[in-house]
Amino acid sequence: MRKVVLLLTGILWSSCAVVGQLTDAQQTAVNNITRAMAIADAAWSSSMKGTEDNMYMADTYNTQTGSASGPSDVWPYTAAIEAHNSILEALNELKEIDPILYDDYFDKYKEQLIRLIDNLEYYRGTYRLSSYATSNKEWSVYAVPRASVRGTANVTGILNVYDDQMWLARELIRAYRLTDNEDYLELASYLTDYVLEGWDCWRDENGEEYGGITWGPGYNSKHACSNSPIIQPLVWLSDIYSDRDDTVQYCYRQAETNNVVKETLPRTDYYLDFAKRIYHWQKDKLQHSSGVFWDMMGAPGEIIVSRGFRQHVDCGGPTGNFYSYNTGTMIAGAAELFRVTDDEDYRDDLSTISKASLNKFAKYVRKQNAYEFNTDATATSGFNTWFNDVLMRSYVDAYPYTTNTSANTGLTSFQTTLDYAFENHNRNNLLPIRLLDGWGNDVVTKAFHQFAFASEYALLAKWLLSKDQMNAVEDIIMRNVDDEEEVYSLTGRHIGTLKNVRDSLPKDVYIVGHSKVVLGK
Repeated sequence: MRKVVLLLTGILWSSCAVVGQLTDAQQTAVNNITRAMAIADAAWSSSMKGTEDNMYMADTYNTQTGSASGPSDVWPYTAAIEAHNSILEALNELKEIDPILYDDYFDKYKEQLIRLIDNLEYYRGTYRLSSYATSNKEWSVYAVPRASVRGTANVTGILNVYDDQMWLARELIRAYRLTDNEDYLELASYLTDYVLEGWDCWRDENGEEYGGITWGPGYNSKHACSNSPIIQPLVWLSDIYSDRDDTVQYCYRQAETNNVVKETLPRTDYYLDFAKRIYHWQKDKLQHSSGVFWDMMGAPGEIIVSRGFRQHVDCGGPTGNFYSYNTGTMIAGAAELFRVTDDEDYRDDLSTISKASLNKFAKYVRKQNAYEFNTDATATSGFNTWFNDVLMRSYVDAYPYTTNTSANTGLTSFQTTLDYAFENHNRNNLLPIRLLDGWGNDVVTKAFHQFAFASEYALLAKWLLSKDQMNAVEDIIMRNVDDEEEVYSLTGRHIGTLKNVRDSLPKDVYIVGHSKVVLGK
C-alpha cells in the first residue's frame, strides 16, 4: 500500500528572501534576533570592562547611577558566551531569510565570542588531583573567582567545581561548531575528561558502582547540577568523535576487587556510555515522584585520600530545593539520548518531565494566557532567572521529539513574557527579572540575567524557524512514498519503517528514501 505525504521542495527560504515577504513566524524570528542583539549589546556596554586582552564581566550594574561593581565568577561569565553562541546560531538560521542582517552582525558577534573565550584564561589555574581511580594527575581547569593574571587562578579544594567546567564544555562545543576552531573542541574534551574524574567509581558490596559526580574535588556531596549538565555535551562529543579515531584511557574500579583497571576506549563510545550512566544515575537517585529533580545528596565534608586515591564517602538521601535548571538539563539529556539511541524510554521521559516542569516551576497568568516562570525577589538574591533559561533551552531540544504539548506551551510562554517585558519594562534594552511585573524597587541588574534573556530570544528565533519550515504549505508538493521505506531524522538517526512509526512521530521534517518530507501530528 502507498501513502501520500508532504515533500519539502527546499526553496522556501530562498523564495521568501527574493520576494521580500516573510511569514509571520519568520518576521517574529527576525524581531527576536534583533531584540536578542539589543539586550546583548546593552549587557556588553554596561558590564564588560577592561581592555581587549584583559576583559572581565562586572557582577552587578546599577541602572540609575550607571555604576558597575566587581568581576563576576566564571559561571555568570559563561552566560555571556552562551548568549553569543545562541545569537550566532540564530543568525545562521536567518542567513537566507535576511542576508543583510546576517552580513551586518555575524562577524561582530563571532569576534566578541572569540574575545570572551580568550579572556577565560583569567579563571584558569593548574593543580594536581587524586581522584577515585587516578593518582596525583595534573589538570588545568577553571576556578570560581577570577585571577588578576592569566593562568594563575587558585583552583585547589573548593575553588573549582565540576559544574562550572560542564557549562564551559557545553559552550565550547557550540563555539567549535560555529567557528571550526579545533582548539575549542580540544578544550571542551579536556574539561569533559576532567569532569568524569569526579565520577565515584568505587564499588559497593554487590560490585555495583556508587556512581554520581561530586559537586567538585573539594566536596563529597553529589548534586544534580554536577551531573546532568554534562549529559548533553557528552552526546555532542560522541557525535563529533564518531568520525574520528581518537581514544581515551579510562581508569575505573574493578567490580570484584575494587582494584584500578585501565582501558583504552574510542572517545565516541566512552562519551556516549557516560551520558547514559549519568542520566540513569540522576534519574534513580534524584528524581522526585512529581517528575522534577532534587538539588543534591548531602555528605560529610572531609575528603579522604588513601594510598594516593580518593575514597568513597556515603551520601544521604535526596534533599534541598527544586531548581528549574536541574530538571531542564535532564530534559535536554533525554532529548539527545533519544536522538541517538531510538530508546522510547527517553522519549517518554521527555513528555513526563516537561509536563512536571511546567507544574512545578511556572504559574498560569490568565491575563497573558501564558505561564510565568518563578524567579527571585530581587536580581541579587538568587539565580532563578538563569535557571529558567536552562529550562527554556531544554524545551527547544525536546520539541522535535515529543507529542506532549508542554515544550510548545513553555516556549510560547517565554515568547509572550519576554515580549511583554521588552515592550513595557525596557530600561535601555535591559529587562527586569520579573518579566510581567516589572522592576519594582529594583535598580540593580546582572549581566548574568541579561545575557540569559538575549540567549532566550535567539533560541526562540531558531525554534520558530524550525516550526515554520514544518508548517509551510506554499512551497510543498505531493509525492507517493512506500510504507516500507525507512525514515530518518535530519541528523541521520534511523527511526524505523514508515508504516511502523508514522502514527507516533511528532510533526517534523524527516528523510524518507532520498527526500525531505513532513510527517507526524
